[in-house]
Amino acid sequence: PIILKGHEGGVEFAAWSPDGERIVTASLDMTARVWHADGAGDPIVLTGHGYTVESAAWSPDGARIVTTSYDETVRVWNADGTGVPLILKDHAEMVVSAAWSPDGKRIVTASIDNTTRTWLLDISDLRQALRDATNDCLTVEQRQTYLGEGESAARTGHEACERSHGRAPSTP
Repeated sequence: PIILKGHEGGVEFAAWSPDGERIVTASLDMTARVWHADGAGDPIVLTGHGYTVESAAWSPDGARIVTTSYDETVRVWNADGTGVPLILKDHAEMVVSAAWSPDGKRIVTASIDNTTRTWLLDISDLRQALRDATNDCLTVEQRQTYLGEGESAARTGHEACERSHGRAPSTP
């Protein structure tokens, strides 16, 4: 067998990626880890939950992972470990499981607070709403972090935003 070692606490959950090439695990050590299924290389460690990570699920396209925790939150991560996770807070007690809709735009969560919640996660709609919500322009770094843009696209987007509000783009 291939043995995946690295968690510092018991492993609560494991799931295959849609392409069968990766595995995500959820642990008592408050982390989730993304492994190559063949055991090669080091895992990507997803940290940020304040308590046990109870479950994890892959988005249908394999690009994102949702994790649930006893800390009453749900986190949506880029599967490659980049960026900042989206944190979903609304449950009153530990969240024990989550699943993606087939189109990858929604997540359903289950909690011991006696509720199930459905979250809309259409990232393209969210990005456009962020762009439309203010005449303040996100910096290049903010565009990379919050909109998931590469450096070149973030710079171009920042400059276009500044121009659209009649301002000269600042150069960092």
